[in-house]
Amino acid sequence: MCSSSFVLVVLLAGSGPTLTLDEALKRALEGNAELKVTRAELQVAQAEVPLAHAWEMPKLRVQFNDVQNVPTGVFSWYAGLSWRPPNPWEWEHGGASAEAKLQQARFELAARSWRVVKELRQAWLDLSGAAMHEKLAQDTVGVRLQLLGVLQRRLAQGNGTQVELNLAQLGETDARQELMRWQSAGLKATQSVAYVVGQPVTPVPAALSDTPPPLPELAALEERLEKHPVLEALRAKLGASKEQEKNLAAKRLPWPEVQTRFRQRTETPTSNDWQLGLTVPLGITPAPQLDVARAVSARNQAQLDAEKAQMASELKILLARAEGLRERWLSFEEGYRATLTSHRALQARVLAEGSLDPTLLLAADRQAIDLEHKRLEVQLDLARTLVELDFTAGP
Repeated sequence: MCSSSFVLVVLLAGSGPTLTLDEALKRALEGNAELKVTRAELQVAQAEVPLAHAWEMPKLRVQFNDVQNVPTGVFSWYAGLSWRPPNPWEWEHGGASAEAKLQQARFELAARSWRVVKELRQAWLDLSGAAMHEKLAQDTVGVRLQLLGVLQRRLAQGNGTQVELNLAQLGETDARQELMRWQSAGLKATQSVAYVVGQPVTPVPAALSDTPPPLPELAALEERLEKHPVLEALRAKLGASKEQEKNLAAKRLPWPEVQTRFRQRTETPTSNDWQLGLTVPLGITPAPQLDVARAVSARNQAQLDAEKAQMASELKILLARAEGLRERWLSFEEGYRATLTSHRALQARVLAEGSLDPTLLLAADRQAIDLEHKRLEVQLDLARTLVELDFTAGP
């Protein structure tokens, strides 16, 4: 292995604790940076619930008047308290709006967590695929080295040509470049895994199925979609805006304010004036504020409808793509296995005996290796599509 390849392997092996996918999922749900932000937003929503039920505090007002007049001046002062009792309609709808926002924050946390699960599973597939491609490239390098040795012996014995030897050397160099490419892809996937998990880790590549997995039914996926946390969060957001709309409507109703005042004047120092009365505000919440609240509710409804329609469409598109990839995988299995087995048998004969033309074997080997990489890509594309399909349908 060349020095640069060795450096890549060392970086992959020494980046953190060794984890399987299940262990990494647990750590990601606890340590992912974006989930920490979402949890903080949930705490804000929780703190706003009691605030929505808080009473308006009484207001204290103190006033001094000094009037200079001829022949005498007058000095007076008063202190007063005013308090607006809680409006039961505002209380009800304001609290309901805060509860709906809290529910929205909870569903947004669930949706973000589900997205982290998807991102980690996708990154793990990239890592596992890179490991499988790397293994295939590593085997190819070994075969090319053996073939190069066969041609060097043939040339020394006068049975080969320098052109054949050059072709073998080019093939060996090409195989090493392919190996380094997949080692680099594995390093990139490892860094992606570490970002999602929230700490440096050394992932253990997962084993992929050798047979095409069955596909889920569309009806089952659509049933899951109805309770997707993204849609539930949008429903809660719509509910909060509806309650806010009712809250603003309640504020347009006149509501009394209780006031009491203590007053004293210098010209009558022993005269104290206490007042207790009700003040009904003449100014009410302007209609445009209520219009804005209604427009916000309409926008939230449209956003919910659009998101649901888009996700339902994505389900069908992803399922159709999965079906196409599965058919391609099956076609590989039908026309690929027998030919590859025959090729490997001929390859073993050439490497052991040198009885067949190595140049023709090299050309056939390139096509066989290229086909193996393509088959692996179809296998990984199907696995990625199923993860995306699972994410779109919801947990």
